[in-house]
Amino acid sequence: MRYPVSSRSLSVLLIEPSAGLATKIQELLICQFHASLDLGIARSLREGMTHLCTHRVDLVLMDLALPDYKDLDAIRALRMTAPASALVALSTAANEALLLDAIGAGAHEVLSVAAPSAQELRSVIDRAIVRAGHLGAGAASALSIPPPSLSPAPPRIVHDLNNVMTSINGFADLLLTRLPPDDPARASAEQIRKAGTRATALVKALAAPPESSPTAHGSDPTIAHAA
Repeated sequence: MRYPVSSRSLSVLLIEPSAGLATKIQELLICQFHASLDLGIARSLREGMTHLCTHRVDLVLMDLALPDYKDLDAIRALRMTAPASALVALSTAANEALLLDAIGAGAHEVLSVAAPSAQELRSVIDRAIVRAGHLGAGAASALSIPPPSLSPAPPRIVHDLNNVMTSINGFADLLLTRLPPDDPARASAEQIRKAGTRATALVKALAAPPESSPTAHGSDPTIAHAA
């Protein structure tokens, strides 16, 4: 059975100090989730905490060996900061005792990443998300969170932001046309393009809605409030 974790954009934070391993895991994630992936990458727990303060994150993949926190202390700190996020603890060493301790400390799943396969990573993520409660009885509501309502911004600001996003998206598209499919930098360029698309949608949401046409009872405060 395949759980529908990709029925909407899956927000993932990867906390991995090794650039090489981070790139490998990023490639596996993109292979499994394609356009539905919203990926953030941090090199330390401190960077990860900063990301969690400003982003909704469904899943955290965290190496147990970080430059600022070690092993179970990192798991406890992250679970306190993001209790609603599913957590997968990663270890480059095949240390079964450490992986079991990680689950005891609060990780929803564990994975030895010495040589992970795409299928193994996907299965671990599926189980972690289910155990975190993102699927199951409340699956429908958990996977269809409505975007926050935004106050209308001044037209000038919306216009300027649209121009900036058009430029960013245009350069991202140009970069993607020049990068071959097997280029390691292509995955990062695709993430820039996806982020640009989401930012463009947010800019549109900031635009003030068109004014309603006046009605015969426009002076009635009750009717105005309902409108």
